[in-house]
Amino acid sequence: MVKISDAELEVMKVIWKHGQTTSVEIIDDLKNLQNVTWNFNTIRTLIKRLLVKGAIEIVKKESKTYTYKAVISEREYKADFIRNLLKKLYHGSITEFVIQYCEDENLSLEEIKLIGKEIDNIIRQREAKD
Repeated sequence: MVKISDAELEVMKVIWKHGQTTSVEIIDDLKNLQNVTWNFNTIRTLIKRLLVKGAIEIVKKESKTYTYKAVISEREYKADFIRNLLKKLYHGSITEFVIQYCEDENLSLEEIKLIGKEIDNIIRQREAKD
């Protein structure tokens, strides 16, 4: 999977949100975020990097306006990111991660019950397939 920096990820989030979008729309969306203070050239550089990495592609060109779409879906990116995180920090064990997260993050009883409920739903769905 493509390695995406934190800054590039902010651009990807805008593209995933719109499906297809222009650099002007990306810049407008990013300027509305409180934590982003990049100028036009910085955002264009991030877009170019994502193109070179193959994370996005140009789907249309009209005059000087390009329309981009993601090559990598948000779901695929998140799944790969989580897999890599689990391999690096938890020897690939989602169980170890969930237990530590539930203990260390002081999740409320309601949140822990919700996680358990969602896991029960997944178990039922898988059992229904078999």
